[in-house]
Amino acid sequence: MKRFLAGIVLVSVAIAFFACNKSNSLEDLRKAELVRLDEFIQKNYPNEKQLPSGLYYIETLKGEGDTILPGDKVLIFYATWTIDSVLIDQTSGYMDGHRFEPFEYVVGSGTAISGLEEASLYMQPGTKSNLVIPSELAYGQNGDGTGAVGGFKTLLMEVEVYKVYPYPVTEE
Repeated sequence: MKRFLAGIVLVSVAIAFFACNKSNSLEDLRKAELVRLDEFIQKNYPNEKQLPSGLYYIETLKGEGDTILPGDKVLIFYATWTIDSVLIDQTSGYMDGHRFEPFEYVVGSGTAISGLEEASLYMQPGTKSNLVIPSELAYGQNGDGTGAVGGFKTLLMEVEVYKVYPYPVTEE
């Protein structure tokens, strides 16, 4: 019986040890992401202020009309890179100069990453902007699940608002 209890204690200690090491490594990965993010901002956008959520929203062309609201259906053209300059997705053909179908989402529905949904609330039809989206507003510590974007990856997005259908959605 003593051996059995000693075995349980030993297993419990091992589990706690590995859980702590995993936690520390997650903290280290997050810290490394924040260092890369800070270096990127200092080099590329030194005068930009971070929003309270952690998002950087850099408007490059002011749109016209009403600002997008939760519930609006939005169609955008975009390109997304990791902070390491790896192109991971696009609706605009940056390599070949043509456009694909725009990405469509309803603001607040959770169908887009939260950093994009938050940025949408600053935009109007025709707006062009650059977004710097920390991992907690993108795919978090686990990545996108496909392997294209790993955990703790800051994303860079170039976005153009193509069309907005106000809530309740009334399409043309």
